[in-house]
Amino acid sequence: MLKGINKKFRLDVYITFIGTLVSVLFIVSSYIWEDYAIKILSILVIVLPTIYIIGNLIIRGILDRELKELEQNYEEGLFDVDEGIEDMKLEIEMLEKENRKMRNSKQHN
Repeated sequence: MLKGINKKFRLDVYITFIGTLVSVLFIVSSYIWEDYAIKILSILVIVLPTIYIIGNLIIRGILDRELKELEQNYEEGLFDVDEGIEDMKLEIEMLEKENRKMRNSKQHN
């Protein structure tokens, strides 16, 4: 699980780095080509949120996968606990029978 957290954190850092790099490149480009500055910045307004949206979707996919794994492990754990409870009930019944037999044999002696 900790490995998954590190993966998500690194992805978040990469996405932020890419978004920052794209922003800087588009802003510098708008100064270099002043005649196209409005078009360049308009593209930036569309591209930058798209980068963050795609990054968040990727991270959400990772979180969903981890949640499914946790749910599966939880279900398997519950099944194992139920089996253990049934085994304990059977053992208690067996011990109670043995205890009754021992009492009965002591009472007859």
